Amino acid sequence: MLSSFINQNTSRLLLFFICFFVTFPIYGQRTLPEEIELLANKHNIPIDSLSIILQPLNSDTRLINLNAEVHRTPASVAKLFTAFVAMDHLGPDYHWTTEVFSTDSIKDGVVDSLIFKGGGDPYITIERLDTMVLALRNLGITTINDGLIVEQSFFKQHQTSTADFDNDPLRPYNIMHTSLLINSNTIDFKIKKYSNNTIKIVPDFLPEGVFFRNELELGSGSCSQFRDNVQFTQIIEEQYPPHIVLLVDGHYPRNCFEFEHDLSLTDANHYFFGAFKNLWLKSGGSFNGYIREAKVPFLKKPIMTFDSPSLDEIIIEGVKESDNLIARNLFLSLNQSSDKSYRASRRIMRKVLNSNDVSMTYNTFFENGSGLSRKTKVKPETILSLLIAIREHPSSDTLIKSLPVSGVDGTIERKYKTDLLTRKLKLKTGTLDGVSGLAGFITGVSGKEYAFVFLHNDIPDHPYKISSFREGLLNWAVSDI
Repeated sequence: MLSSFINQNTSRLLLFFICFFVTFPIYGQRTLPEEIELLANKHNIPIDSLSIILQPLNSDTRLINLNAEVHRTPASVAKLFTAFVAMDHLGPDYHWTTEVFSTDSIKDGVVDSLIFKGGGDPYITIERLDTMVLALRNLGITTINDGLIVEQSFFKQHQTSTADFDNDPLRPYNIMHTSLLINSNTIDFKIKKYSNNTIKIVPDFLPEGVFFRNELELGSGSCSQFRDNVQFTQIIEEQYPPHIVLLVDGHYPRNCFEFEHDLSLTDANHYFFGAFKNLWLKSGGSFNGYIREAKVPFLKKPIMTFDSPSLDEIIIEGVKESDNLIARNLFLSLNQSSDKSYRASRRIMRKVLNSNDVSMTYNTFFENGSGLSRKTKVKPETILSLLIAIREHPSSDTLIKSLPVSGVDGTIERKYKTDLLTRKLKLKTGTLDGVSGLAGFITGVSGKEYAFVFLHNDIPDHPYKISSFREGLLNWAVSDI
């Protein structure tokens, strides 16, 4: 009788487990189609360096489920988390405000100094700064006698560049969060080689007090050798006002007739001064003095406020172009109190993601919101749950619109331009040395839609090319008939 009772209960328990595992997918199981495994072997890519999820929308059945529970470095795929949390926590109409004060009243068009209180706006372009200048001129100001004063206290500023990340401080992606910043401190320029073998540097816009020193010589090679053969150095010449010289030297490739490049100054205040003065003088105004930092006197009323575009507009720009500055400023702006610290923002990230059923573990970690980090770790499973949350969120239209579209815009404008892949991929990209990531949505030729996560982590100098495998994988996913 006892053995009959045990056998009965054992049978019930066995039936329960069978029903449970049939009903609920086991995401820890490996599902890798033979074609994809053969493709990885063909390119000599270690399977344990890859995590891939391909899941039809509105279905729990995964076509690919590889290493979904492994914590990996996502690179700029992390920006999806920052964008989602910002839209949920701050709302699509959120904006940053820059305030402008004068040290004295306007008399006969003259002020002593103008004070700019930065509010964290990451998207003050040269065009928007020009709008600000014209608005100030319309207040009747013609002459600034003693330069500019800036307050940079909205964020705690510890460094101006993440150059320690890759020892390349002048690259725009290394610019740090800053309370008041113009055009990401960036100077866009072309280097042109003429028929008489002279080489000229032609900037699109050059702030006052910034100069190029061209010491380039002609060398061999084509445009693809530019980055290896040409060096850039920032030199500060002490005088009043100081000058910043961008030294360009090395060997310019002989077979490269034009090359477009950009650099970011590491001194945000000098760039702001130079850009403002350039536009102020062009507007017909008069300007004397330089720039300094100070706190705005308490209770002083601004003569003008200048709002950023709405958050939903900035999210689209920041995600499509993978803008690190926008992501960093956005991440630190999550906390609306004066404690704008990484720690406070991480707490808000975790709270918002949990409330939206985005699955995380204790080891999930976001260092700075931009993904320019090797400390940031997240499971592909977590990214997949974020993609599902994005589809169901009230701001889904903006968040999906922010994803780069293959062959059309953003970071994959020039990629995946075949007839098969163009416009079929809406994917956030992520790239560091030894790290490659994609996350977003795929439309198959059948019309079916899929959520897709791809993360590859290996040593920076791995001996194989991940790009060929990645494109083959996407071809397979889109060819779903």
